[in-house]
Amino acid sequence: MRQIYLCIGCAAIYLPPESMTYPSHPDVTASPAHCGNPSCAQAAREAAAMSGLTEAKIGELARRAAGLDGPVRMARIDRRPARGRRASAAPGGSRGKLR
Repeated sequence: MRQIYLCIGCAAIYLPPESMTYPSHPDVTASPAHCGNPSCAQAAREAAAMSGLTEAKIGELARRAAGLDGPVRMARIDRRPARGRRASAAPGGSRGKLR
């Protein structure tokens, strides 16, 4: 099964060749993080430089966030209060200036 990629610059979904090289341009390789648009390539380079991750890892995270690598995993929110503290109020249950 082939990988479907998501561009982090323009959010386009693209399908490069399986070898990640284009037959018409053997010196150009496809990226797992951006499409062929030069501004998207620049955005991917900046994201890699700022985060310290590789373009392959950024591409993997983008696919996971878009739900292309299975269901989107949400962070688990722990609603228990910290030890020795009061429980948090229900949404809209706090008193404001008008109550």
